[in-house]
This record gives sequence, C-alpha cells and structure tokens, in this order.
Amino acid sequence: MEGVRELAEAGVADPLREARRLWALALGEPLWTATASAPLVLRRRFHSLLAARVRRVPLAYLEGEVAFLDFELRVGPGVFIPRPETEELAERAGAAFRRLAVPSFLDLGTGTGALALALARARPEAWGVAVDTSRRALRCAQANARRLGVADQISFRRSHWYEAVPERFALVVANPPYVAVSAAPLLPPEVRRYEPRRAWCAGPTGLEAIREVIVGAPDHLLLGGFVFVEIGEDQGPATLEIARGTQRYTAARVEKDLAGKDRFFIGQCG
Repeated sequence: MEGVRELAEAGVADPLREARRLWALALGEPLWTATASAPLVLRRRFHSLLAARVRRVPLAYLEGEVAFLDFELRVGPGVFIPRPETEELAERAGAAFRRLAVPSFLDLGTGTGALALALARARPEAWGVAVDTSRRALRCAQANARRLGVADQISFRRSHWYEAVPERFALVVANPPYVAVSAAPLLPPEVRRYEPRRAWCAGPTGLEAIREVIVGAPDHLLLGGFVFVEIGEDQGPATLEIARGTQRYTAARVEKDLAGKDRFFIGQCG
C-alpha cells in the first residue's frame, strides 16, 4: 500500500495500519470504506498527511481526535494526548467515585479534559473543577465537555495545580508530568518534538509534579476522600515515601497497570 515504506523508514510503528488511517483521513471516509483509488486532489491531501507523519507529527493531531474509554476526545497541537494508562486511571478512579457519598472531583492538569469528562459521565449528579496552566488545553477541554453534554457539571479554571482552587472534594485525580529531564531524549519523536513539554517533563528527578499533587491533596480533600495519581513505572517507592512524609494519609498504595508496572498512586485522607 502507498506510503507504507516511507512510514517504516521514518520509524513509525505498524506502518501499514497508519497508511490506511492516513488514506481514510485524506478521503474523509471511515477506515473500513477507504479505497486506494482517488482523484489527484485527494492524493495530494494524502501525501501532505504522509509527509507530516513521516516528520513524526502525532497521528492524533492529524486526525484531530483520540478515543478514550467509550467516547472521542478532540485534540490538537499544544495539548497532551491521553494514553491507555490514563484510561486505566479513569476506570479505577471512576469505580471509587461511584461509591463516594459526595459526587465532587478535582482534575489537576486536565489537558483534553479526559479524566474530568470520564468522572462527570460516571455520575449525572457529579460536579467538579478541572484546571490547567495552558489556555489552549482549557479551550480544548471545554469544547470536549460541550460536545459530550457535561459542560454544566465542570468548572474549568486556569491554575498551577491548587493555586486557584479553594474548595475541598471527595476525589482528586491527576496525570501530572513525571518524566525526568535526563530521560527526555529517550522518548519518541512524537512526544519530544510536538507534545507540550510542560505536560510530560517534570524536572530533574521526574517527581516534582507528583510531589506537588500528593502533598497538596489533603488540603483539598473531604474527610475520607481519595487522590488518584498516574506515575512512572519506576516511581512507586519514591511516591509512597512522599505520601508517608506528609503524615496525612490514612492509607496509601501503588497499583500496577495492565502491563504489570507500577503506575497508579492511590491515597486516602481521614
């Protein structure tokens, strides 16, 4: 199929699948109906998309959306693309959220709004706050909330973590940046070149944002409330030490993702 060789040479994983998706995008047709025969103008569109993907522009940016749980999220340049691990976080947090007496939540570093939207959809009576430092991310999250019909359940605010959040909630969720500066060169070009650095690079240790979220959460949780945080696979022990150091969590643990790697910190206060 056309484009497969170029994608393979650029280092794109599963080039055949991606070539098919680029054709579907160029043709404006669903993947299962797209054909390889197209007028010249559509071939030019395909080759423009192909050239961008060869430069390792994320496919989600080209398509303008990404699947998350049972819904679609609009996403574009300057906004972090949610990963399958964050879907797992949403599922775990959502299961706990359904059991809480007070249906309130805080989503820190909301990005596309993925976690906030999943929680709002989990309970029609739910209400919450979603914050980000990026105006572009907040616009994206608000647009996604409107599309999914949950905009009236969520207050979107520009804030560095808890700065503009005086309230307390039953649940705090976050997928903070947790990559150390030294590990940045090891990331795929899609991330290094195109996704917002502040959304994935935490600082010298990779624990800087995790620390802010975990240390600050007890001041924003109701009695018995939970905090769910996505972490790096090698950060479990250090994350638990941060939580213990606060002396404010009655329970704290790290759970593994489906790949068997440490991925989720879960803490409870009071």
